[in-house]
Amino acid sequence: MPGKSLSPWTLGWFGSAVIFLLLALVLAFVCDLGPGDWARPQALAVVHLFTLGWLAQVMLGALVQFVPVLTAYPLPRPALALPALLATGAGTLALSAGFLGLDGHTGMQVLFRIAPLVLGCGFALVAVMILPSLARKANLHLIEVRMVLIALAGLAGLWTTGGAMVLTLGGASLTVDLAQMLPLHMLFGIGAFLSFAAFGVSYKLFAMFLLAPETAGWQRRWVGGLAAVCAVLMLAALAVALSGAFAAPIRLALSLPALALCGLYLDDIRRLWRNRRRPALEPNMAWSRVALVFLGLSAALLPLAQWQGGRMAEAAVFAALVGWLSTLTLSQLIRITSFLTWIQVFAPLIGRRKVPVVQQISDRVTASRALALWSASTGLGVASLLFGSHIAFRLALAGLFLAAAAIARELVAIRKLWHLPVADRPPCLPPIIRPSVHPLSVAEP
Repeated sequence: MPGKSLSPWTLGWFGSAVIFLLLALVLAFVCDLGPGDWARPQALAVVHLFTLGWLAQVMLGALVQFVPVLTAYPLPRPALALPALLATGAGTLALSAGFLGLDGHTGMQVLFRIAPLVLGCGFALVAVMILPSLARKANLHLIEVRMVLIALAGLAGLWTTGGAMVLTLGGASLTVDLAQMLPLHMLFGIGAFLSFAAFGVSYKLFAMFLLAPETAGWQRRWVGGLAAVCAVLMLAALAVALSGAFAAPIRLALSLPALALCGLYLDDIRRLWRNRRRPALEPNMAWSRVALVFLGLSAALLPLAQWQGGRMAEAAVFAALVGWLSTLTLSQLIRITSFLTWIQVFAPLIGRRKVPVVQQISDRVTASRALALWSASTGLGVASLLFGSHIAFRLALAGLFLAAAAIARELVAIRKLWHLPVADRPPCLPPIIRPSVHPLSVAEP
């Protein structure tokens, strides 16, 4: 049956992630955040709404949906998707509220202490769902699968470092050096979890949307090997930091393999582009090239960020989170939502009536304009952090919010089929953020 393999909560993950994105951008603007402000409790709340609420939620939802595609093996426990979604969402809200408790809101401090436990439960449920499919012997030779496995190890490192810092800030007897733990926390989150997972998933998505051969070249094998090297160095730095020793030399040593990894990944993607059989690029792939440019920029800034910190670190993190990961995610989210909607609504009708193609469900012009505004605002944000311009950063935040709001509206339009003539829409549509359990029952004309 068409749509049978769809995870019923994929659009729930995506919808909650977009809500967190809008909330983070509004809060950043209201709190008047700018260059040099990122140690404030309000800033920490915004950062975690953005990273855990937006990027981690959408990545976990993507893994739940695409791991069966990567492995050609179904998830053994798909029913855990909803509890995992609720736990990660609640944990993110609790953690963000808990950071506000550090600014004198004592009633929120209890949320700060329980947030890591709730988040850990959510992460563990996702791991229980996808690990059995990834760890099958028949799949371990695939670089994409190994990248996702390394990303899950990075997620564990992210949770460990974050939990250790929460214990320290919460006044527990077990404390760590925040100056050492914070850079590791960001490396585990941005690099090992989000970026490595994005590498693994993008290999499959890019080949599919470009109609390019999926054959892995020598670059991909080196990307997998260097990712393992980076993960080992991060774990070594974590062990050294937890022991109380100085871990900065290991972090600096990480810059070289990380640069090489990013360069080889970009070269491998260039090979896919060169061998594609789709001549005209759709907006999701056209704007993914901008995301790849921001990946290169953030990788180039990484050594300076590790060495100097300050503005270089702020710009590198912003380029990675907002430029590389968010631009890639937003561009692909429009196409994936269109595809999932088409599978859910129209695939059961093939052979019964004329059905639209996937491209007709979305508005190419609206999507491109919103992604152009997002990309330009991101570039302005990176420059404002490098040069310390508060006004320019607030302009960048305003542009990012307008772009995100336009993309959110486009996603709703896709789910409601607003871009199709009324006569071509089925009389009964599925929920916006939850696919119907019975596609045929909602797709009959």
